[in-house]
Amino acid sequence: MAVLPIAKLGNPILRKIAEPVTHDEISTVVFQAFIDDLVETMRVKDGVGLAAPQVSQSKQVVVIESHFNPRYTQAPEIPLIVLINPLFTYLSPETAEGWEGCLSVDNLRGKVKRHRKTAVKGLDRSGEKIEIETDTFLAVILQHEIDHLHGRLFVDQISDVTSLAQIEEFNQFVLGDKTPVA
Repeated sequence: MAVLPIAKLGNPILRKIAEPVTHDEISTVVFQAFIDDLVETMRVKDGVGLAAPQVSQSKQVVVIESHFNPRYTQAPEIPLIVLINPLFTYLSPETAEGWEGCLSVDNLRGKVKRHRKTAVKGLDRSGEKIEIETDTFLAVILQHEIDHLHGRLFVDQISDVTSLAQIEEFNQFVLGDKTPVA
């Protein structure tokens, strides 16, 4: 497995609509190794999700896994999810606002409104159909990561641009903790 370089804000691939993954491609050694690299990169970078465009690959695939880490000190446990060609089948009209950050947008946090309840259909890493319905932190992660597949970043979704904060100031003034988190 390899840790892949993260594409940063300003890289044009982050603004492109990612290409769907074909059924034949899913089972290839190359694609399966790419999924492993995507997971490894997410874990090493302390992310709770990572989309292929964030590692400069125009593919509709995201990986999600959540647990306590330095970037998300209150993250709940979510086992590894690999989601290929995801489609939202339902978004509740009810929204909630929460703080988000992104590996592709270094050192910033901002408040984003997301739908409280989501349902997503797609394929797992074996090409089998998968359906996820949730109204937990996973709903936020799904929306954030799937936005990447449509060329959108969390900064595009910020409810109030005055909420944007550098991470050290976020830790100090929002969390009340002076320990910097990357």
